[in-house]
Amino acid sequence: MSIADTLPGESHGHIISSIINLVCPQCGGRMSEFQCEGRCCRNWLAEWEWANYATRSSKSCLSKRSGKRAW
Repeated sequence: MSIADTLPGESHGHIISSIINLVCPQCGGRMSEFQCEGRCCRNWLAEWEWANYATRSSKSCLSKRSGKRAW
């Protein structure tokens, strides 16, 4: 599965999960830290940082929204 195969909301989770499991999110190859050792040889550090930031930001936005109900 490539990043293009995921829905926008699940791409962050897919990247995080793949990297944690040492599997390249793009080509499925083996990873050492953030570096793919498979076909693409991509370094995923920047995407890892962005995915973690975006995940934390979306969770904090959701908790702020749920606290401001006007019922």
